[in-house]
Amino acid sequence: MKKTAIAIVGRPNVGKSTLFNRIIGRRTAIVENLAGITRDRNYADASWEGRGFMLIDTGGVVPETSADGMTAEIRRQALLAVEEADVILHMVDGRDGVMPDDIDIANLLRASGKPVIHIVNKVDGPKQEDAATEFYALAPDELFMLSALHGRGLDDVLDRIAALSQEESEPEEAAADMPRIAVVGKPNSGKSTLVNALTGKDRLITSPVAGTTRDSIDTECRYHGKPYLLIDTAGLRKKSRIEESVEYYSVVRTVKSIERADIALILIDAVEGFTEQDQKVAGIVHEAGKGVIFLVNKWDIAERSDDALLAFTKTIRNSAWFLVHAPVLSISALTKQRITKVFPLIDEIMARRKKRVPTARLNEFVARITAEQAPPLLNGKTVKIQYMTQVETSPPSFSIFANKPQGITPAYIRFVERKLREEFGFAGTPIRLFLKKRADDRKPPSGKRS
Repeated sequence: MKKTAIAIVGRPNVGKSTLFNRIIGRRTAIVENLAGITRDRNYADASWEGRGFMLIDTGGVVPETSADGMTAEIRRQALLAVEEADVILHMVDGRDGVMPDDIDIANLLRASGKPVIHIVNKVDGPKQEDAATEFYALAPDELFMLSALHGRGLDDVLDRIAALSQEESEPEEAAADMPRIAVVGKPNSGKSTLVNALTGKDRLITSPVAGTTRDSIDTECRYHGKPYLLIDTAGLRKKSRIEESVEYYSVVRTVKSIERADIALILIDAVEGFTEQDQKVAGIVHEAGKGVIFLVNKWDIAERSDDALLAFTKTIRNSAWFLVHAPVLSISALTKQRITKVFPLIDEIMARRKKRVPTARLNEFVARITAEQAPPLLNGKTVKIQYMTQVETSPPSFSIFANKPQGITPAYIRFVERKLREEFGFAGTPIRLFLKKRADDRKPPSGKRS
């Protein structure tokens, strides 16, 4: 059975994201004193007193008559969250007093027939609490006053949430083995459209306006019954274009989302081509040691030919030479062209990331490649690789022990990596190689006898 879903709803800038962050205990949603910061629904698991629940942050609800463009879409997403939720937290601003929009939202939530917990935020002390008594007009039976920023009164709210939550907190059965997939790329490359296509749900706001997604959003989906966690991220912009602090935190969150993923799907706009910013995104993924699949999106409106894809792939290989091992797939997130091929590729790369090569096979491999091409001499002396062992998986990491590790050049390291991939099949995942001197060849520390 699923955990109880708790949606935080209210008009813009009443402190919903601050409460969301306070409850889950980490700074996940972007918090800033500007209306309209949270756009998509944001999800996180939380628990209190042994009761687990899923918390949903939403954008501000504005009156239907005044909603247009993006504000209308934010309103629609918030109402979708209300539909998904089992319990609703209606938050209002204690400093503003009862606003007409608060009354409209309260009536809207009451009509849903679901339990509603009314919360007056920004009540930092007894003085503000006395002033906030007018909100009993919204909820004459039960009203909670708190300061989401400072945590005052939060325990009472959590006690009420726990009382309405039916599931005991327990780990998800498949969570540990569920592949975590970050969907990354520059703004307006089609990331949210792809997540919606892969999940088969209208889960995220999709819009032609660059920068629509600011938070990183997690969505679980299944393919042939197997679960995957998709992490939709804000588009990475050029530094010169990061003017608002909100955009800065979106970039930080994108990087953190890549760090907690197993594999990154790097979306490339087929119309714009592979840009410098795409190269920077690829570099971040590579440095994080994640598996990679390049998805050339919008192929339905680009030049659709085998020659065109070969040329595009060559450009990617030349520009992102450090990810020459990553597969390239042309897709259309909008028409869903070839998107079902993404999941088999994910499974293959996940298997390669977890692959462990026995030391005996690695030593046979070392003997063969050094016979084919020995390391260059160091000051006229022979450099010899003595043995090699795998020390980690995800990504596969190997220690190379040599008599003179300082003599093994970057070019020779690239040779070893290429041969490893040919021998053991590590396409789509980075390989980490560490040079070490064998313990019995090391000199004793200065001032000590061996």
